[in-house]
Amino acid sequence: MFVERAEIPVKEGREAEFAAMMKDQGLPLLASAQGCASARGGLGVENPGKFILLLEWDAVESHVAFTKTEAFDKFKALAGSFFAGASIMEHFEML
Repeated sequence: MFVERAEIPVKEGREAEFAAMMKDQGLPLLASAQGCASARGGLGVENPGKFILLLEWDAVESHVAFTKTEAFDKFKALAGSFFAGASIMEHFEML
């Protein structure tokens, strides 16, 4: 199992709109990717301008393959206008 963790800075005043978009469109789109076991996310409690995205993949190759799909381009189009800066991404091989 391979976990992708991303912290996404969300533009001030658009946090609720971003969370709703992710719940209704973004997370289901990511979860439907081949090899994605789960897609979860949430807004920070202390810092609601920070969104965490947790994706579980069956393998690194599935994650890399997804980044080359139309679905990934659609996700970027949906989410991109909400970003207040670059996201911080980390990847973990689970034990």
